[in-house]
Amino acid sequence: MPHATGGPAAAPTDPAVAALIRRKARRLVGRAGLGPQDAADLEQELHARLLAQRHRFDPARGTWAAFAHRLVDRCAANLVRDRRAAKRGRGRARPLTADVPAPAPADSGDGGADELAAAVARAVAALPPRLRAVAELLLVTHVAGAARALGVSRSTVYARLAEIGARHEFADLARFRGKGPTVPDRPV
Repeated sequence: MPHATGGPAAAPTDPAVAALIRRKARRLVGRAGLGPQDAADLEQELHARLLAQRHRFDPARGTWAAFAHRLVDRCAANLVRDRRAAKRGRGRARPLTADVPAPAPADSGDGGADELAAAVARAVAALPPRLRAVAELLLVTHVAGAARALGVSRSTVYARLAEIGARHEFADLARFRGKGPTVPDRPV
């Protein structure tokens, strides 16, 4: 007959341990996406884990109630951690190399990087000085940096950039579209 401290044989029927598990299951509701409908499942899971670990109980180290309390606390924390990890997609990670497409050939002969650079240099050189300054700065910095260097607003830089794009010198660059970095048509 089990006494107040109980033992592993008393685990399924011990009212103190059952009350502990019931309280713990109710406290887990609302955490990590667990709802009130999950309380009975949580109780069952905690009971099952306690029964699965009862062989580890050593009466020389403590009481059954203390063992059950620590084990239920630890199992509850593990349940919450595992539920949160599942939400983050744990175990579904793939190597980055699987997502990265293979690089395109450096120069295919039909408008490569060297030809693009030469065409841009020719088009920039043909611009009037006011627009050439904007184009040269945008080759090495961003819009805000170009505006700062020129002492104008960013909207002025965007307006001049639109003016550059409308010029006939840049009509030749249309064949390179999609083959290199671009500048947005309007402020983002």
